[in-house]
Amino acid sequence: MLANFFNEDELANNYRLTFSYRHTLEYEKGFRSRIKTKMQTYPLHLLDFTAALNRLPSSLLKIPFKLVYHLLFKYMCILWNTHILLNLFRRDKIDILHINNGGYPGAYSCLAAVLAARIRGIPTVIYVVNNIATPYNRIWRWMDYLPDRLVVGGVTKFICGSVPASLALRQVLGLNINQVVNLHNGIAPRQVTETKAQVLERLNLSHDRFYLGIVAILEERKGHRYLLEAMQMLKNKGLGTKIPMLLIEGTGPLEQQLKEFVQQAGLSDDVKFIGTEYKVFNLMNAVDVIVLPSIANEDFPNVILEAMSLGKPVIASRMCGIPEQIEHEESGLLVEPRDVDGLANAIVNIVQNETLRTKISNNALDRFNKLFSDHVSVKRYNQLYNQLVERGTA
Repeated sequence: MLANFFNEDELANNYRLTFSYRHTLEYEKGFRSRIKTKMQTYPLHLLDFTAALNRLPSSLLKIPFKLVYHLLFKYMCILWNTHILLNLFRRDKIDILHINNGGYPGAYSCLAAVLAARIRGIPTVIYVVNNIATPYNRIWRWMDYLPDRLVVGGVTKFICGSVPASLALRQVLGLNINQVVNLHNGIAPRQVTETKAQVLERLNLSHDRFYLGIVAILEERKGHRYLLEAMQMLKNKGLGTKIPMLLIEGTGPLEQQLKEFVQQAGLSDDVKFIGTEYKVFNLMNAVDVIVLPSIANEDFPNVILEAMSLGKPVIASRMCGIPEQIEHEESGLLVEPRDVDGLANAIVNIVQNETLRTKISNNALDRFNKLFSDHVSVKRYNQLYNQLVERGTA
């Protein structure tokens, strides 16, 4: 979504844009590859609390030590990051500070940005939450209660990409309805540089099979196991035609476990792990259907929007903001999370019904162009910025 802001002329024509971020080589590389326009950027050496926690020896992760660590080091990180951002915000006059976070509480550098904005007197702070907020269900979250109050007091508008995300954030932070705005994310379609035939040839795949594709990190929350169980069910029952082949893109902690399941289930000829595709749009364009069987920590997945921009049918979990992206049996197929039977039936339906595939493909592309393109999403944000300026909050 941020790439849309920087590559679109609409915002740049109305506002002078600058971008600050926690510097890593990986992020820098990705940013430079996606951003076409020249703009002022500030790579910052902010402390990453979560990364530091993961580097601690296991002996220090006992509850008493972890409690002390949270109380001391986390707030040391917040204070240090606030100090860095205070120095940054001194350089330029800022009318609107746009903070982009993952879930909530997410990155504590976002909290530091709110604190620094309050101290510097920045009139308008927009805080984007791109996932479902974490409730106060553990002691570690209760320790965030005071920082959360500071965030609530310092943010002009919270923005969420879906209705479920907005409701969750309002409930967790005790926000009123006027403090949260729903703005769907959008994307700019990436360039396809290989034909389907070229991709299949490069991956040593047959040209006469039906291909399903899943593009997701190999973590439990993405639901790969349930999709593989659905494939096993189809293998055992038979489709009446050839079973489709599943291409799994990505890496992650469950990779070895998933590969063992494929072997034990007799799916070695029907499932292929292809690792990381750096031009993943080529792969998505080559498959017939994209599947995203997520079970948790999902809100408004970009991969669904990317598939829609290619006119690809999508089978996805009926959860969070996904039903706002695709309409069941119109622009995609929805199944309940963890529903192996539902996944298997959806696959059979989409494989065997060419008329349905064509309808969904056309509707998905049309829906993307009307609701989720980069031009549409940036226009929504531009309208919000202008409204805030006109009301005198910026």
